[in-house]
Amino acid sequence: MSTTAEEPAIDEPTTDPTIDVELPPSSAEASAPTAAESPAQDTPPTTMQPTVPTTAQPWRAAPRRSGNRRTRVTVRRFGLFSVFRFALIFSVCIMVVGWLALMLIFFVLQSAGVTDTIAYWIGCVIQAPEGTKQCVASGIDAFKLFAYLFFAGLVMAGASAVLWTFIALMYNLIADIVGGVEVVLAEKRT
Repeated sequence: MSTTAEEPAIDEPTTDPTIDVELPPSSAEASAPTAAESPAQDTPPTTMQPTVPTTAQPWRAAPRRSGNRRTRVTVRRFGLFSVFRFALIFSVCIMVVGWLALMLIFFVLQSAGVTDTIAYWIGCVIQAPEGTKQCVASGIDAFKLFAYLFFAGLVMAGASAVLWTFIALMYNLIADIVGGVEVVLAEKRT
């Protein structure tokens, strides 16, 4: 059966749930006149002419599904060198932040006079002179103290990186046996 201008065909976009976005109509369909735009014909056509099907409704996008798209991913192995690099850089950054925080606290306490009092107490306990009842205050050298703390922090950061690399190695060995850890990733749609 052929379609004429008096009997418009309805072409609605397909609504497949696996497709998120419908494509706009092609240029041939967009430029075709609709039933309202074409002149009204009172007489039926005398010859069989092919006509372009027209749409009764303007094109609209298919409704989007609301909700989340979920994917299951299995973490089977970690690269040991990448874990070591990440752990080393992370540990050094944490060490520097802690070192600077301790330095700030020390200088605030030094300006308040607390470190002098602590140095006096340490002098009374450690360096009490023989035969006298007076305490001699010991000095706290801030440069030497924070140099030792910095190098001790670097050693601890290296040890932490080696520890995390060992933990990743243990995970890889266990994941070979049990198949890894399954993680569900969700993408929230707006």
